Amino acid sequence: MKYIVLLALALVFSSCNTCIGVYRDAKQGVIWTQQKIQGSGSSGGTSDPYGAPTY
Repeated sequence: MKYIVLLALALVFSSCNTCIGVYRDAKQGVIWTQQKIQGSGSSGGTSDPYGAPTY
């Protein structure tokens, strides 16, 4: 039963901006962490290479 509910939720949320937002947040977190570790002080955001709108 759990698997059916998880599958249904995955199908519902895969078509909305939630998945895009989670992906972008995770990607930005990785970029921020890499910049902090490597010591580059640039805090400028990166543009999305796929041309998707940024909200």
